[in-house]
This record gives sequence, structure tokens and C-alpha cells, in this order.
Amino acid sequence: MLRITVVAPLAIGLAFQLAGVAIAADAMPMITDAQKLQWAPAPGLPPGAEVAVLYGDPSKPGPFAMRLRFPSGYQIPTHSHPTDELITVLSGNARMAFGEDASPATAEPMPAASFMVLPANAWHELWIDADTIVELHSTGPFATKLLNPQ
Repeated sequence: MLRITVVAPLAIGLAFQLAGVAIAADAMPMITDAQKLQWAPAPGLPPGAEVAVLYGDPSKPGPFAMRLRFPSGYQIPTHSHPTDELITVLSGNARMAFGEDASPATAEPMPAASFMVLPANAWHELWIDADTIVELHSTGPFATKLLNPQ
């Protein structure tokens, strides 16, 4: 089955830089004020998703942390990522189904405060039932592959 990388790691880094999102990791301790996050369109995802990078650079090797903000009714078709993900739902309500045959019928709820470990290359599909913010920790370079690019 043909699988196409939708967003190359270099494009992710460039998109974050062009959006004015601070992505350079600093060696000093840091506290991030959620009220001061700089949200930008999320590269490689359907329109409507926004991202704020908290730490690191998703386009380069090494750890990073980011928040993703999704509007109610949003959906990401079946996709995978090349690295493991640790995801916490900070607010809202989402559902996720796993495998190449992911469907709403097999989706598991992800209410606020849910935590999920998603192994590298695991196919999954996401549905957003209410405005939702998730925090994602992973290692770069990060990319998104759609199972059935359209």
C-alpha cells in the first residue's frame, strides 16, 4: 500500500519559523504562560488545527513538546507518525480509533485529563467532539503520513 509523507520535517520547521512560533530549545529553566502562547496553523493537518510549540524543534532530532488546538467537529483521517507520542488531553473531548480500518464505531473516548501513549507508525484517526487542546511530547524529526492521501 502506498503511504505518502504529507509533511516533511524540514517543512514543519520552516512553517513554524514563518509563523513566528518560538521553537528554539533553551538550556535554561523556563516556565511557559499558557495565556501567552503563539498559536499558528498546524502544518500538515487539515485546515482549522492550530499549534504552539512549547519546547524544542519538531523538525530536528531531539525532544519537543507542543500543544494542538482543534475546533469542534474537526477530524484527522487515518494517519501515523514516525516517532512515539505521549499525548495529554488538556481540555475538550476527542475520540481516537486505531489501525488501518479506524472508524467512529471503534473510536475510544479521550475526555479532558486523558493520557495516551501512541507507538511510532501506529495508524490512528481522530475525531474532535468539542473544542479541544492536547499536549504532545515526542522526538523529532516529526512528520504526518496519511494512509489514503486525497
